[in-house]
Order: sequence, then structure tokens, then C-alpha cells
Amino acid sequence: MRENKKRFGLGFAGLAMMTAAVVGLVAEATPAEAGMARGTRVTARWTGAIQTSSMAAVNSAYWSQYANKQRLPIDWLGGSIAGCVPGLASLFSNNATLSSLNYVRSLAGLAPVTFSPTLNYQAQRAALMMDANDRLDHHPTSGWRCYSSTGAAAASKSNLALAWPSLKSGQVIDLYMDDRGSSNTAVGHRRWVLNPFATVMGSGSTDSANALMVIGPSSAYRPNPRYVSWPTPGYFPNTMEPGSRWSLSAGLSRTDFRRARVAVWQNGVRLSVHRYRPHSGYAQPTLVWQMPATISKTAAFKVVVSNIHRKGSRKAFRYAYTVRLFTPYQ
Repeated sequence: MRENKKRFGLGFAGLAMMTAAVVGLVAEATPAEAGMARGTRVTARWTGAIQTSSMAAVNSAYWSQYANKQRLPIDWLGGSIAGCVPGLASLFSNNATLSSLNYVRSLAGLAPVTFSPTLNYQAQRAALMMDANDRLDHHPTSGWRCYSSTGAAAASKSNLALAWPSLKSGQVIDLYMDDRGSSNTAVGHRRWVLNPFATVMGSGSTDSANALMVIGPSSAYRPNPRYVSWPTPGYFPNTMEPGSRWSLSAGLSRTDFRRARVAVWQNGVRLSVHRYRPHSGYAQPTLVWQMPATISKTAAFKVVVSNIHRKGSRKAFRYAYTVRLFTPYQ
């Protein structure tokens, strides 16, 4: 019997830590797998995206597509750890996870993805292994309880999460987007969820584990904004503020954030932020910084990222935007 507690850790780079839940970072993939080579052109936001300039639009979609999915239990049908039976997450449960995922993407100006029954089948076997072994690993070996080659292959292409005593349908997306912990400063889970080129993903869940297959079918012709931030510009629900870990991703794969500088003002007062060393090798080039833990949850934040470079060019670029945190209302 599991102890009634929650735990958090990582399967990436052999690091682990304890905090509020368990989230594993996908292992680095080649550009062909990750779609990085496709970032050679940028477009406007997806035409169907939520208009973040409107608080009412963001709030309405928040309640219909995201908030009401956060506490829905995983509906694990026919599965059993004792018998190593994968079962499946119900259509209702998977649809709730997908709705949360696509709300996040829409805020960022990205087109929605779908879940494939084939990828769901594979992800389900990865989730079973993580749950059966009470641990996360993107490269489980044949000695693992409930091992399957299908599940192992899926684990290498998935975001992975554990939460005890139970995991919720929409909660998995919230965990991946927050990317908390000292081992998640590259926000790898977030980067995969916000991969502009993704078209199809897969999700498998048990009562306590999730595998979200994020490396799968993609298209170079999907909407690819020049920059994607988290939190996103405009109005942003403060319940989704990612524990002060903010990020900016670039649509162009040749973008270089190594010399970039970040400046943030809260209602006109400049804040002290900690900039993390940029990492590359998966999803889109991304810069991450830590905001003060005491930031207001109902304030406007002007963000200016300067000294952005692009490979092959000496010109420095600058990107500025404003995030307006607000409390969702009904």
C-alpha cells in the first residue's frame, strides 16, 4: 500500500528531488524527432487562438476548457498493477486532459493537437510501468515490474508524472507547465507542450501516473509565432502562474539566447530576477528566469528581453510584452 503523500522528482539527467508531485522530463531528442529543424519560418498566432487582450475571453475559456478539468479523477478502466494490466483511461478522462492541453496552447497562440488511439495505447503502457515501480525513468529496463517494450519506447518520447495518492485529469498539464524544482530549470515539459509544430500527441494514465507522448507527428506548416512566452502576453489567470518560473521560447530554431538579458517591471517598479543558463537540444530555443516569490498576483508585468541573437547574424534583437495577471471570476 502506498503512503498517503505526494512526491516530486525528475527522470532527467539522473537528478531527483522532493516537493509537491512527481514530474519527469523527456530525454533530449534529435532535431528530427523534436521538430527543431522546422523552426525556419514564423507566422502570426493561430487564427482560432484565445484573444488574450480580452480578460472576458480568457476567463470564459478558462472555466469551460481548463478549470473544470483540474479536479476530475483519472477514470482508469480495466487496469491493474497487481496483474500488470494496462487498461485505459476513459474517453472522458482523456478528453479532459486534452482540453487542458489545448487551452494552454491556445493562450500561447498555438494550434490545437489531437490524441491518437495508437499513441494513447503506447503511453498507457508507459504510465503503467511508472505507477507499478513508483518511479520515473525515460529508459526503463526489462527488470522493471510490468515492463513492456512498447511502454519503454513510449517513455523515451513522453513527459512523465506521478502524484500520490491520486492524479487528476487536468492536473497533469498544470504540473508540466509549472515545471517546478531545481532540476527543471530548462522547463523541458513546458517546451514540449508548447511545441508549435506538434499535431498529434498521446496520453496514458493510471490512478497515479501519466505519460504524455509529446514526440510524435508534426508539421512545419503549423502556426509558429516569433515568440511564445509563459505566462503569455495580455490577460493571464493567476491560478496558472507557474510558481514564478517564467520563460520565453523562440519560433526560429537559429535563435540564440545565451547573451540575452531579462528586465521585468511590476506596475512600473523594476524587479530582481534570476536568469537561468539557456539549454538547447529539444523543442524550441528557450530562455528561463525566476521571478521573486512575492510577486503580486493581480498586477501588470512589463517584460523586456534584449540582446537576443540569431546564428549567422551580428544583429541583436529585442522583444517586449506585458502580462496582466488576474483572478478568474464567475
